[in-house]
Amino acid sequence: MKDNLGFYVAGGLLLVACLLKLPALVRARGRDRLLSSICALLLVGAGVLFTSAPRTIILVNRATGVSNFSAPLVYCALTGFSAASVVLVLNWRGGPDKEHTRRLSRRIIALYLLVWILIVTLYVLGDASVERRTDFDVYYAGTPYIREMILLYLLAHGLASFLCSCLCWRWSRDVHGTMRIGLRALAAGYFMHYVGYDAAKLVAIAARWTGHHWDFLATGVAPSMGQPSALLVAVGFILPLVGRSSEDAIRYWQLGPLAKTVSRVHGAPTFRLLPLPWWNPKLRLRLTQRQTFISDRIVVCRGNFDRRIWSEAHAAAVAWGAGDEDAGVIAEAAMIAAAADTYAIADGRLSGDRVDPGGEGPSPTVSDLAQLSRALRTRVVRDIRRRHRLGSEGAAT
Repeated sequence: MKDNLGFYVAGGLLLVACLLKLPALVRARGRDRLLSSICALLLVGAGVLFTSAPRTIILVNRATGVSNFSAPLVYCALTGFSAASVVLVLNWRGGPDKEHTRRLSRRIIALYLLVWILIVTLYVLGDASVERRTDFDVYYAGTPYIREMILLYLLAHGLASFLCSCLCWRWSRDVHGTMRIGLRALAAGYFMHYVGYDAAKLVAIAARWTGHHWDFLATGVAPSMGQPSALLVAVGFILPLVGRSSEDAIRYWQLGPLAKTVSRVHGAPTFRLLPLPWWNPKLRLRLTQRQTFISDRIVVCRGNFDRRIWSEAHAAAVAWGAGDEDAGVIAEAAMIAAAADTYAIADGRLSGDRVDPGGEGPSPTVSDLAQLSRALRTRVVRDIRRRHRLGSEGAAT
């Protein structure tokens, strides 16, 4: 029961990863070939793990009435999953020469279709009449045709896993965040495939050829490496999807104080925010809307930026113990907040001899806005806003 549970849990995780991507696949209506490939790969991977469980092997052999029918079935599924992984990673990463990627993908598909044909052919030609549920590889290590079938599937599976591991690791150097973590989990998972699973089985088979019995490598070590590697692959596919949504949710939440501060600034375009829950895949659209909402209102009140407030806030932040960079962010946040408060009190009519202390420069990025939003919570900004608001209200009356 314990051996079956590992396969079913790993397969279930791959199935969960597929289900997480299913809403996006339905919306794409088949037009996104890459997304379709990802879902197909995850579904096939789940099928591989489910059919590799000892309990499933027993049921399949009994249902078909053919001894060891599960062997070529599992071998074809494993090699197919590995080949599909290579094709997926190639197309997922993309590149400047899309035609070259397509040609390479077609060659890999053709090669592994040939492997499938050879696996089935060798099984039919060989004699595997004695049912072996867990030690098929080593039991038939010396049987003509069956021996070649086993070696073919192990080498084909190992080669594809090696390519996937290398591709994911190299790609991970060019990305950041959860995408990098996901790719490195995939690289580690595929690494365990060929270093742990395939190598252990090949050593056990070679031991049989030399008259030794190291069957524990094939029946104990290999399965124990195969299950965690499948879990890593599942995590590698799930993490970029879930992580991206989580990062967007955190950024959206971080920008809340700044959005509230500038919300009373008029004269900028207005957006009708979509009523979406945080887990909705369109959260990135909400994040973009909030970022644009804030940036437009900062531009509107830019003419009312006061250098004196910036200097006062900067000096207070330094005295408070902030570094020069953090003090600059706090000073800018105080200046923006004061300008927005004054603009709202004066109903947008205020203008005067006020300048942006930073002068002309690039537009703020999402990370800049998030830093400004966090700075609004500091005691320096709160104190300056309170004093400035009282002074502005007194002047207005």
